[in-house]
Amino acid sequence: MTVDVCDVGTGLVRQVLARGEAEVLPFDVPRGRRLLSRYLGPEEINWDARFRSYLHDDPEVKGTVWVRMVPKRFVAEDLGYRV
Repeated sequence: MTVDVCDVGTGLVRQVLARGEAEVLPFDVPRGRRLLSRYLGPEEINWDARFRSYLHDDPEVKGTVWVRMVPKRFVAEDLGYRV
């Protein structure tokens, strides 16, 4: 799994890599609501519509799933440069 940011204008390039075994699990709406509330606040009406749709669309129709990974290795790098 990779999480990164790259801003060509400023030269900011940062990256976090995680490696490990992963599995695909069915989406659990109550768990999704708890996690989203933790990061977006308790008022679902204030969330971006993209996040609300995860909770109200049928996961089987949309293909929404959880991916659970047990990381065995993390790497964080600053690959930045100056413009």
